[in-house]
Amino acid sequence: MITSWNDSARRIFGYTAEEIIGQSIYKLIPPDRQDEEPGILHRLKKGERVEHFETRRLTKDGRLLDVSLSISPLKDGQGNIIGLSKIARDITERKLDEARKNDFIGMASHELKTPLTSLHAIIQVANAKLKNSDDKYLAHAMEKANMQVKRMTRMINGFLNISRLESGKLIVERQSFDMGQLISEILEETSLTVSTHTITLQSTAPAVINADRDKISSVLSNLISNAVKYSPAGGTILINYWLKGKTLTVSVKDQGMGISPDDLDKVFERYYRVEAAEMRNISGFGIGLYLSAEIIKRHNGQIWAESTAGQGSVFSFSLPIG
Repeated sequence: MITSWNDSARRIFGYTAEEIIGQSIYKLIPPDRQDEEPGILHRLKKGERVEHFETRRLTKDGRLLDVSLSISPLKDGQGNIIGLSKIARDITERKLDEARKNDFIGMASHELKTPLTSLHAIIQVANAKLKNSDDKYLAHAMEKANMQVKRMTRMINGFLNISRLESGKLIVERQSFDMGQLISEILEETSLTVSTHTITLQSTAPAVINADRDKISSVLSNLISNAVKYSPAGGTILINYWLKGKTLTVSVKDQGMGISPDDLDKVFERYYRVEAAEMRNISGFGIGLYLSAEIIKRHNGQIWAESTAGQGSVFSFSLPIG
């Protein structure tokens, strides 16, 4: 029951204190979100705070508002919980800005794919013609150009997937495949472009899983690419996978610069990049790990990182095999 209502609440929701005090909090909660409140109350009964819980709430005139809620238990002198305090922030404009940005990213990425596909085809034809050429420099230059086009294609596909993810259109299409075979294929392709590191697959056991092969391939490629980018030339990257019960776990271990504890909890956030001095010259937009985490989440799996600054990192994910 609502027992207190200030002027800011009146401005946001439209109700005066006289109209709303004594009413149920469910008056502000849309029908499709009323199952949120029992979960919030359960956490508060344990004495927990709920910070920055993003949801939607109803105004007096029936509009839906995007809000961020911070909720704290109120206690009496003996420590008994006698109520709760809710702070609601209207984040509608922020959500609209995010939607506009995602629409632009999706549109720009889609438009860039057409000329990039044509460029890729031209380079492939040029490579075929230069295969037996005496001009070694030109053949080498075209091969490098082909690598950069592939890199740009992966980047654009990443942005497109972010756009699909934000609009709820990132679809998981499951099929049965062997994880070891998929990793071997990725390593074979990686070996064509990476000569600075030794990449070793430690397991060869069959591990059949039911998942979206292309999207899991994207996750693996990102983790391996990061291991190469963030570890010194000459280092070894170890890839392993194992089955335990009905769960398959995959890990990618590098000998790189590592990640500080402050950054470790944030590396899977959208557009987050570690700001350490030694990483300033390493390219990237901070979307790879965020997208990987969302793909794994949509497979009902888990993804995590373990690291000590200066001693390398291990990025792992687990998936249910069924």
